[in-house]
Amino acid sequence: MQVSSQFIDVQGRRVLVRFAGRGPAVLLLHQSPQNSRTLVPWIERLSERYAVFAPDTPGFGASDPLPLAQPTIPDFAAALAQLIATLGLDRVIVYGVHTGAVTALRLALDFPHLVAGAICDGYARFNANERQKLLNGYLPPFEPEWNGNHLTWLWARMREQNLYFPWNTPVAEARIPYPAPSTEKLQADVMDIIDAGDGYRAGYRAPFLYDDASAVSRLTVPTRIFYRAEDVLAAHLPRLGAAPANVMVRKIEGGASALIEATDAFIAERASHAADVDSDAVVAQAISTHQRVVNTSAGPLSLLLNENGGEASGPVELCIQDIGCPARVPVNVPYGTYVVAAELPGHGASRDLTDAALTADGYARALLDSLDAIGVSRFAVRADGASAAIAAKLGQLATARITRMHLDNPMPLADDERASFLAKLPDLTPHDTGAHLLAAWNWVRMKHIFVPWQPQSASFARKIDAPAPFRIHAEVREMLRCGVRFASLWRHALSFDLVTAVSELRRGGVEVKVSSDEDLETARVAARLRSSP
Repeated sequence: MQVSSQFIDVQGRRVLVRFAGRGPAVLLLHQSPQNSRTLVPWIERLSERYAVFAPDTPGFGASDPLPLAQPTIPDFAAALAQLIATLGLDRVIVYGVHTGAVTALRLALDFPHLVAGAICDGYARFNANERQKLLNGYLPPFEPEWNGNHLTWLWARMREQNLYFPWNTPVAEARIPYPAPSTEKLQADVMDIIDAGDGYRAGYRAPFLYDDASAVSRLTVPTRIFYRAEDVLAAHLPRLGAAPANVMVRKIEGGASALIEATDAFIAERASHAADVDSDAVVAQAISTHQRVVNTSAGPLSLLLNENGGEASGPVELCIQDIGCPARVPVNVPYGTYVVAAELPGHGASRDLTDAALTADGYARALLDSLDAIGVSRFAVRADGASAAIAAKLGQLATARITRMHLDNPMPLADDERASFLAKLPDLTPHDTGAHLLAAWNWVRMKHIFVPWQPQSASFARKIDAPAPFRIHAEVREMLRCGVRFASLWRHALSFDLVTAVSELRRGGVEVKVSSDEDLETARVAARLRSSP
């Protein structure tokens, strides 16, 4: 079954939820530092019989963090209870793995009226010595460095986690019998941390700090605590102590298939005690007013929304950032103008758009679909850099709907300039050494300090402050989310005949304003549009 995703407003926080299916409600909780993407195979399987919901834990994936310096496991359980209430679910069956398992058990302990049954896959019970080792260096800061070294460190750190636990104690007794991680798995694990940023430490640290020796004995909800034989936490099983009759603790032999069989059996046993709902209807009534995923002709597209004192039926400004830059709401939009900031294909939460959206035409059509879905009929367009091609195509497709157009630092490049720019694009195919991460970093940095469509010579050196590491990191994050499609986006955007399109729009009565930085070369290229008839 097709898995959808949507943003939910939970007491002022945005929470991304993946969901599918209809039937008894099942809630899936991921481990740290991952997000709900890892549970998609579970959602697909279970949604054949159940309404399945898998949120990104606060601070991970695309969910906002909790407004606490160091949230605790009870805080995460309370946040989960708020999500359940926002979705309008009376009772759910909850499954959690590792950090998710600790949160699931705490939810059952603190909010038993919401839980029809709980399944804990690897419930952590660290002793004092283990806890201290984990707190002493397991979670170092993840902060951008000017040279990109934080990315190569991250690649090595995530690889090491598959070799030793704790990863920062690489001694014989810490060696774990896991296979070497594939390049694809490492890339996914690295992206989990990149998505979360330095905030990954708060959510990851919570289960290390949690120490409730009697939690299992106090459970009143039917619960299954499973430990896979190969799990690094399997040694924690004897630490649980005596369990009440409603709790079964079991070591699972036979790998993932045996765990699935045991989990599915318990969910079926408790299904009649959970709320029977349609996941689409449940999510629709709780949809976020700040960010929304809209289904379009080219797949799901994510929009940032800011009322700014206005409404979708009134003045609207559509903002499209340059390729490789995060979507943002400009600060200089007049009050009373409703703002829509679109996330480009592969950027932000727009990660499942089809290849059709990589072209200016395909993405412009997807944008029109999304604007129709949120009730926008007429709008102004503001586009940066190469996204001017998308704005111009929008104008061609829906001239009567465009009130005005502002193109900032557009890139109507000549053939030789386009070839020079494209030749410098990095190969973002994941490399087993992590070299692609550093290639992305170096490309962004050099793009800012040299004119990117000209040779990196003294003649085209920009006399500017070096871009701040946090700015470079924000762009690298979007590049890595986009992956190998990044180059395709640029090729399609730069091959669009922007000069002709803008001329046609002006002749059709559309007001097109062009602005540029003070950089002489950037201004020279932008002038090709200013002078177009």
